[in-house]
Amino acid sequence: MQTILNISEAAAIALHSADYMAGRGRLCSAHEMAGALKVSYNHLSKVLQALTRAGLVSPVRGPKGGFELSPSGRKASLKDIMTAIDGPVRPQACLMGHKICRHRDCVFGRFLAETNRRFDKVLAGKISDLSKRA
Repeated sequence: MQTILNISEAAAIALHSADYMAGRGRLCSAHEMAGALKVSYNHLSKVLQALTRAGLVSPVRGPKGGFELSPSGRKASLKDIMTAIDGPVRPQACLMGHKICRHRDCVFGRFLAETNRRFDKVLAGKISDLSKRA
């Protein structure tokens, strides 16, 4: 059976690290982020590598180095971040995993459609807007 939202731990770490970097507006070390986010340094490092390969994060080497959102990362949507980690985001239309629901009056039909619309709206939000929220 399918779940309504399927966000991997890596994608959650990516979203939180992007939020962290957006809020700081400066270089952030992976150790600093791992401690602040209370996540594994090794897992965070792999996520940051994937975000770097996607062009969303810029690494700076050296003793005073770290990571920051790239120009395209600052313009990126939450969906862009998730896609860089997990591939395309696919909303679930049926909890049974069918492409087209076989039951006309499915109890979850309208609920899933509304949930998918709301989730798409959240995913369309920009990373830069995260740092501006109260």
